[in-house]
Amino acid sequence: MVLQEWLSLLEKTFAIKDFSGISATGNSSMTSNEDVLLFDESKTGILDEDNEKEKGSLGSEETIDQKACESVNSLREPMDDLFQVYSPCNIANSFRKDLAELTTLCLELNVLTSEIKSTSGHVDYTLQQCSPEILACQFLKKYFFLLDLKRAKESVKLSYTDSPCVWDTFIEGLKEMASSNPTYMAMEEGDLPSRLKLVDDSVPFDSPLLIAYATQLYEKFGESALRSLIKFYPSILPSDVLQLCHHHPAEFLAYLDSLVKSRPEDQRQSFLESLLQPESLRLDWLLLAVSHDAPPSTSTMDDEGNPRPHSHLFSWGYSQLILYLIKLPADFTTKEKMTDICSSSGFWPGYLTLCLELERRREAFTNIVYLNDMSLMEGDSGWIPETVEEWKLLLLLVQNKSTKPAPQKSPNGNFSDGPSPINVENVALLLAKAMGPDRAWSLLQECGLTLELSERFTRTCDILRIAEKRQRALIQSMLEKCDRFFWSQQA
Repeated sequence: MVLQEWLSLLEKTFAIKDFSGISATGNSSMTSNEDVLLFDESKTGILDEDNEKEKGSLGSEETIDQKACESVNSLREPMDDLFQVYSPCNIANSFRKDLAELTTLCLELNVLTSEIKSTSGHVDYTLQQCSPEILACQFLKKYFFLLDLKRAKESVKLSYTDSPCVWDTFIEGLKEMASSNPTYMAMEEGDLPSRLKLVDDSVPFDSPLLIAYATQLYEKFGESALRSLIKFYPSILPSDVLQLCHHHPAEFLAYLDSLVKSRPEDQRQSFLESLLQPESLRLDWLLLAVSHDAPPSTSTMDDEGNPRPHSHLFSWGYSQLILYLIKLPADFTTKEKMTDICSSSGFWPGYLTLCLELERRREAFTNIVYLNDMSLMEGDSGWIPETVEEWKLLLLLVQNKSTKPAPQKSPNGNFSDGPSPINVENVALLLAKAMGPDRAWSLLQECGLTLELSERFTRTCDILRIAEKRQRALIQSMLEKCDRFFWSQQA
């Protein structure tokens, strides 16, 4: 492979006796003589533009004058924590760009080792047998000074999402680069606002080192620091913060929630949609949001996974964020997966919203009956049956619902101030208001439920009949007046 051949040349040029001891993380000072490669000044030269003429067909193999950067025989054995953030020799700017491009490409394409021959001439497979994350950490440590840091950061996030040690190693390199900066040293003292102001005033927003300063703040102030990082968006992205607090994912939710709420309310949903790159993040974030600061599942579901009465009224820490996520446009498969997530976690408001979108009305009515709250079927956004078949289904579900074994507490702990329960009479009243008392009575007779109705239902139906008569009379009167007016205009 072309890149592997080039990497072999790079390894020979910046020769180090043994890289196998390089650990996954390191925090040594890069300005220490013990941690920087030593080159004999008599054999170290400047890579100038004349070398560019010697490039081969690969355009890269001859980029570096090997004699200029050839290490001396007295090269020290590297420490386990060696981290090469500064170039061990002078490199002309015209070459540095090409070197950065090719070295970063090796990282992006996972070309992290070459065929390394031992003194006996045989291929040494010691490094090649290491795990990918260890190889990546070693590669970062050896060639950090050559990398395009912005591209390298994106590559680490994309390729090593499940290997935090690679991100930690990358951040360690950024910290080493920033450690000699007066701003970084000044941030060792002061409260969060003063340190934020220092970063705001001293560090360019497009600097790849900005995430190193953010890491320093997070390590000192935790979740409070994460919430404050919203001011650095889009220089610091949610994907950066997710890596930053990978040991404490709940803290990422606090950041994401604050970031979304920093926008005007009418822009929050579209802004959240713009953050979902790649699209698969939607399910990851939803699963994260329903798993933290949520009521226990025993409070929202029974042993069979059905909703407990009134459990849709419980408080969820990130309910607004969850609803934003599930209301965003998505394909059918994604919506189904989101429905399953809401159902398995007991987030019933989101579950019912998704059932409406997916036309899973029978499923929704079944769970509404379990939730035992008539307000879910009232108002402009209520779940009103649309057909006679749906009314029959609802009445059958209510009829089959087991009698209440014990009074259910409302979410605030009281027994008396809970929502109006879903029972035959309340559903019958809703039916009478929707279809009229006479049609409602016929349907109730068909379902065999008239004996379960009280005098209250009869009185309500009488009132509805009177109201219907008055409404018909009013409409008739208005039509007659309009008719007379039109005739008078013609005359």
